[in-house]
Amino acid sequence: MPRYVAEVSYQGGRYFGWQIQPGLRTVQGTLEEALSLLNGRHTDVAGAGRTDAGVHAKGQVCSFDMDKKWEPKRLLLAINANLDPGTSLLKLAEAPSPKFHARFDAVSREYVYFIWNSSTIYPMLKANVCWLKSGDYDWSRARAACGSLVGEHDFGAFCRNVDRPENSVRKIFKAELKKKGNLVTLHVIGNGFLTNMVRIMIGNLEIIARGAKEPEWMETLLRETSGRAECGRTFPPHGLFLWRINYDLPLWDSPLSPGLM
Repeated sequence: MPRYVAEVSYQGGRYFGWQIQPGLRTVQGTLEEALSLLNGRHTDVAGAGRTDAGVHAKGQVCSFDMDKKWEPKRLLLAINANLDPGTSLLKLAEAPSPKFHARFDAVSREYVYFIWNSSTIYPMLKANVCWLKSGDYDWSRARAACGSLVGEHDFGAFCRNVDRPENSVRKIFKAELKKKGNLVTLHVIGNGFLTNMVRIMIGNLEIIARGAKEPEWMETLLRETSGRAECGRTFPPHGLFLWRINYDLPLWDSPLSPGLM
């Protein structure tokens, strides 16, 4: 039974998150419906990460099995023909091994949060950025605080209380905040993320950017004893994109890949 891997992009506002939930439209459910039609039976899809309701993805990765061998480009087009307009496969290849798993073989995940900081906004951006109308922000202060996030820390305070795991230590390889014109972006790469972790990161950075806390305050939130109440607000989901999933094994440039995009 051949296994395939695909890169998935979706508009998060159309779904109640990635993971299947009874009676709700989800990305995983949408993909399984399309694949089940092609396979003639229920077909499971494994995703590299679970995104919350409203969170978008530029480069989610999933893996799944087909009952017969497909030419990858033909399979990609067949799946896309059966997906709703909110989801699209951008790349597809045979998996590098029969045991490949989109989640367990991932070595890091990348997220980007988009903020539009201006009193006015282009209407086509509203569904894909968090709009901050106030101009009273010094984003260079927030940029200085990003260094505290890099490394292995206990991010338990950066998680919804009911979802805080027993082990809330995660390793962040990169946390970079940039501002270009009215657009502010936070690009984060880590080995794993807690529920709402990036959105709470942005909540803390906003507090620093408006001068309510000093950049050094971020370090105090990374203690094991810190709690959710000490952090800033959870920013809305529609500004967040699951940007890329990284693997040690080549996926799209391997001989098995047709070189799609």
